[in-house]
Amino acid sequence: MSPQMLEQRPASDDVEMTFTEHLAELRRRLFIAIGAIAVAAIAGLFAVPSLLRIVEDMFLRGIALHVFSPTEIFRVYIKLSLLIGVIVAFPVVLYQVYAFVAPALDRRVRSRIVWYAIPSFFMSALGLIICGVFVLPFLMSRLLGFTQNAGVVGTYQLEPTVGFVTLMLGIFAIMFQLPIVLSILASVGLVNARGLAKGWRYATLAILIAAAIAAPDGNPITMGLLAAPLLALYALSVIVVRLTQPKISPR
Repeated sequence: MSPQMLEQRPASDDVEMTFTEHLAELRRRLFIAIGAIAVAAIAGLFAVPSLLRIVEDMFLRGIALHVFSPTEIFRVYIKLSLLIGVIVAFPVVLYQVYAFVAPALDRRVRSRIVWYAIPSFFMSALGLIICGVFVLPFLMSRLLGFTQNAGVVGTYQLEPTVGFVTLMLGIFAIMFQLPIVLSILASVGLVNARGLAKGWRYATLAILIAAAIAAPDGNPITMGLLAAPLLALYALSVIVVRLTQPKISPR
């Protein structure tokens, strides 16, 4: 390779980029991330009818969803397709964020980010599965039972019902990141397993308050279904931090 070609070589991790080059790189990464979401969302439009049938079959057995305006179904299609786009394209978006900030990070920090990425995906998927298979069916059946016992005929509107289901799924996907977050904090010395174990009373109070705030409908059953997994996750976090802290804590 000639000296001229070496001088024209693009900036790498070892070459400091100018402010203009940083902006160009940011623009390129944003374009790729938004493009991936847009492509996945357009493809997701075709999956929306099947997704609505899954919601009805899993969570609303025997209850039909209704629309109360001509444009409601259109809004639901747009929201669900965007949700599908974000979920499907999330690995691409996450990689673009990592690729943009990676040159400014120490190699040790980069290895930690990669080390936490895979468990984070698995924990989010586990949260979605637990919510979709166990929590939401139980919650919807209990709420429907209260409605029927009161002698009231339940009429479920499409948009708020779908919004409630997706919000619960999102909350559980985020909740199940608790062990990962506490492990990251432990890796930089902000928390440790002994302190987490000693502070379980304060953690329990904080979790109960957080569940009361996060419950979409303010229902005590929903609060309990949010608080119980969080308490279990906190206990799991203490174990995870205790097992991983000696390996990843800074020296």
